[in-house]
Amino acid sequence: MAFAAVAAAGTPAITQESIAGAKLGLSGSTYKKLIGKPFYKAPLNLPPGQPTGWSRLVFSRLSVYFPPKKTRAAVIATGGRRYKTAAGLGPCSLIDDLKLTYGNRLKPAKIATKHGVVYAYTLGKNLLFESLNHSYVEVVALYNGSDPNVGKPGGSLDLAFHLALSTRTCNRD
Repeated sequence: MAFAAVAAAGTPAITQESIAGAKLGLSGSTYKKLIGKPFYKAPLNLPPGQPTGWSRLVFSRLSVYFPPKKTRAAVIATGGRRYKTAAGLGPCSLIDDLKLTYGNRLKPAKIATKHGVVYAYTLGKNLLFESLNHSYVEVVALYNGSDPNVGKPGGSLDLAFHLALSTRTCNRD
């Protein structure tokens, strides 16, 4: 499995370029070679106002999302607690630990902040840490932060936030 190779090489499982060694923009068959056999491939129903026709490959604790009529992935998300950044943080990490470790590099995602309540944070230009419970990270998503519409409704960050909502989350309970 790719995760074992990534861990053995000493590379963190979550980076600005990949999760578990899987980068954005690859085909479904490439993800199957990297990660293994998915549990299933399924269409995705996003909330009203979001684009329709998305699909996803669901692996053990990782989901890969494909835009409508596209064969290359646009978002990768995980709720698997074994996946960590170089600082040792990821799904199931406490939000307070994220804030302490990353300081002002961790930013509230404006697109995921409603009435002053933050539901997700960005780190760098490609990582989203989602926490609907406001206590710990439920999902980490990798998205294309170079998208010219990244921070706008319908941009890559907005889509990553909504797609991550459908990812199997870390559960500390």
